[in-house]
Amino acid sequence: MNRFSVLFAVVTLTIGVAQASTIYVNTFDLGQTPPAGGNGPTAPTVSTAFSGASNTLDALGVTFDFTEGPSATAAIYGDTTGTVANGLSPLSDPVLDGPADGTLTLNFDNPTDFVSFDIVFGIEPGDSGGLVTIGATPFSFTTTGGQGSGGFFSIGSFSSGTLSPFSQAVITFGVEPGTTQFAIDNLSYDSGVSTPEPASLTLLGAGVLLLGFVACVRRFPRRASSNRL
Repeated sequence: MNRFSVLFAVVTLTIGVAQASTIYVNTFDLGQTPPAGGNGPTAPTVSTAFSGASNTLDALGVTFDFTEGPSATAAIYGDTTGTVANGLSPLSDPVLDGPADGTLTLNFDNPTDFVSFDIVFGIEPGDSGGLVTIGATPFSFTTTGGQGSGGFFSIGSFSSGTLSPFSQAVITFGVEPGTTQFAIDNLSYDSGVSTPEPASLTLLGAGVLLLGFVACVRRFPRRASSNRL
């Protein structure tokens, strides 16, 4: 067995392992039904109000906790707010919404290295924004004002980029006066769960078999023939 064959086996095995450990990225609407194949608890089948550490909500690998502000109003998972009719794309009902004077905390079942979402505020004409605190670091996001059939709004998105793995993100809203309600949709993050693909498993199996064959050949080398013409 020559060195090329050994090298080929090692490379095949390495590629198979690398591809088989691809992380599944969860991206889902904050509504009633997570997509098939997602990791984590099933979301509620009806819109659900929640607030406080004793009344959290689990959906697709995230525990949502909402701390009420001065308005003393809970957040709602799976609410219908007329996003499509009001021209609030890419948000679409149902969404997670609540009063902008509260604080929304996302606790991930498995550490993630990024988080992103789309967001809209109910606000008088103008721009707004907020903060997402990951660890001790605040990341700001901004939204741009507009007007739909349901009134004025300010819409935007947040993406943390790739960071060191973290398990919690705390979102505070409405850095501009006049911000009332928020709505979040299209949450995306690393699930922390590997999902092997058939092609990856084939490469992995081929590498293992080839390395086994190499080991057998080295252990039981062919004997040179003693019969010569």
